[in-house]
Amino acid sequence: MTHPSARRMLIVVPLLAVAVLSLVVAAAIAAGRPALVVTHGISMNPVYYQGDLVLVTPAADYHIGQIVAYRIPAEHLLVLHRIVGGTADGFVMKGDNNQSIDATHPSAAQIVGRATLHLPHGGLWLKRLSSPTAVVLAVFALTVTGSVTVQSKRRRKRAAMSRHANRHPGGRPQPLTALPPVLRTAAAVAATLAVLGLALGALAWHAAPDRLARTFPAIGRQLTFSYSAAVRPSPAYDGTTARSPDPVFRRLANTVEIRLAYAGDTGDLSVAATLSTPSGWHTSIPLAPTADVIGNRKESTVRLDLNALDARAQAAAAVTGLPSGPLTVAVTATIRTPGQTLFAPTLKFSLTPLQLSLVDGATSLTVHDTTAIVRTTRVQNTLTLLSRQLPVNQARAISAALLLASLITAVLLAWIARRSPPVSEGAAIRSRYGALLAATHPITAPPNLPIVEVTEFNSLATLAQRSGLLVLHWSRSGVDTFVVLDEGTTYRYRTGSATDTDISSADTERRERVNSETS
Repeated sequence: MTHPSARRMLIVVPLLAVAVLSLVVAAAIAAGRPALVVTHGISMNPVYYQGDLVLVTPAADYHIGQIVAYRIPAEHLLVLHRIVGGTADGFVMKGDNNQSIDATHPSAAQIVGRATLHLPHGGLWLKRLSSPTAVVLAVFALTVTGSVTVQSKRRRKRAAMSRHANRHPGGRPQPLTALPPVLRTAAAVAATLAVLGLALGALAWHAAPDRLARTFPAIGRQLTFSYSAAVRPSPAYDGTTARSPDPVFRRLANTVEIRLAYAGDTGDLSVAATLSTPSGWHTSIPLAPTADVIGNRKESTVRLDLNALDARAQAAAAVTGLPSGPLTVAVTATIRTPGQTLFAPTLKFSLTPLQLSLVDGATSLTVHDTTAIVRTTRVQNTLTLLSRQLPVNQARAISAALLLASLITAVLLAWIARRSPPVSEGAAIRSRYGALLAATHPITAPPNLPIVEVTEFNSLATLAQRSGLLVLHWSRSGVDTFVVLDEGTTYRYRTGSATDTDISSADTERRERVNSETS
């Protein structure tokens, strides 16, 4: 047979574990170190399913085989996938149920943490518990629990005014004040959790979970030029192809292919050549029609007919009477991206009757550009708590967890108090007022001192505290007697059945003697 104290500990330990775990998880989430991930989709089946809840925590390093969470800032997503390759500079990620790897290769600094705790369907329950209906029900349950407790105390108080009820030999249910210190601590924890949960919930449900925000991310764009020309074998080149950045000698080739490789945001790409001379004459010749840039990359090839370009300049010189050379050929690639500034890198050539050569050398073959764009997106709304930013959704989840933990703690405490063995009124008084009591042997009241029977021990305790006296206490035959001797008057409170023969017996003898003398 299990001892009652052992049974109580089997209940108390899980109870305190639930309360402490709730506080630790709530504090950790509030501190911003771990993160809660609610899974969506089927990419991690059969490890995780839709609606599971996963707690991820930061680690000193990450390695292949771990399931980690990383953010995609542009899409405001938190992805939970497995590391299948790469290094800390860029991991290769893949969902267990996906056929291809992720397009993003996060570095160790971009990883939020690795999966440490998995609760199947926990995300669904978290969503339900963080709903307004769940919060209202939790508050209602706490209110009802408190009302029942108050009514129970009132009933015990009314029962204390009845001496017959107080002296019931079977005792009464154990009050909260008579519970062991560990249970009273658990009750204080439950109350603290409820207050914190209600306060945080009031703030979280008053604020919207997300808001519109304008961001100005810096976008990098690059265009790389290269050119080549097929030439006949000659001592001028080490082969049959002239390549950038070497000049193209016109006696060996008069057609040049220019390749353009663009990397950047999606947009439109067009290519044109601008001819100009020192005299001020210039003209523009389209080299390629406008084409869409798909997938952030685009390659295009255009051709320059050097004889045709030279003929166009000679024709203009014949009309204007101005010199036709030297001729500058500027090949410009124009990229138009919605919401961004125009990106128009240019490669300049000098065209003479003998050769085509770069004006600015090999460094002009690659052109970089960084621009800030304006984007309006929905971002998580946050609360500022203790100088930390806490997302509203997480605040709602934490408040629901705190309320649930307090409710579970209150229910378990009520069950323990009801299931605990009945405690006598004397034991309850000794547990609550131990510092005020002084244990002594039964005493006999002097014949000349009146005895005042007190109907409630609280009144006796108040009297002792006001007078700076201790309450004398002894037990005999199941009866607890509490006495305060104050200025010639004996104040007494007794529990159990009045069969003791101490101070009451002397009082009875004195009354009988007085009655006999009177008669």
